[in-house]
Amino acid sequence: MNLRLICLFLALAFAAVSLPSCTLFEPGGPSAAMTVRARSSFHVTDVVERVFVDDGYQTILRTGDAVTFERKASKTDSLFYGDWNESEVTQRVRVTVATNGEEKYRVRCTPFVVRDPHDVSFEDQHRRFDLISPHLSSLLKEVRRQCDELWLSRESGGEPAPPASS
Repeated sequence: MNLRLICLFLALAFAAVSLPSCTLFEPGGPSAAMTVRARSSFHVTDVVERVFVDDGYQTILRTGDAVTFERKASKTDSLFYGDWNESEVTQRVRVTVATNGEEKYRVRCTPFVVRDPHDVSFEDQHRRFDLISPHLSSLLKEVRRQCDELWLSRESGGEPAPPASS
């Protein structure tokens, strides 16, 4: 009996260590989350918009701390979330940027599936249950890479050098 408890405890401990706990234990349970360094949240939001638009998303809503993107759903999503009337199904992602200390920002992605998007009467938005989203995680890694490039260009003297004296 004790051997079973020990094995169960070890399995749970291994699962907790091996899974990306940063996204599992955050409030609201985002599918992808990452911390980036930047001068301001505006720089982070700008990079997020560039990365998501380059991946085929369209910006549909900007608020103070979040940007919502949308694109046509995959065939699988249309099959799972669509209906017999073959109504349009889209994927939405709400990306929030929150301060996480001085010049550090937490970027979180929350995915949704929407049936009949932009229809005032019948739009039906559902939160996707993705424990971990490899696609959104790869987009956030690109956001972090671009933010790090901006950060390093700032540290290496991205500002013009003063003129040399003769």
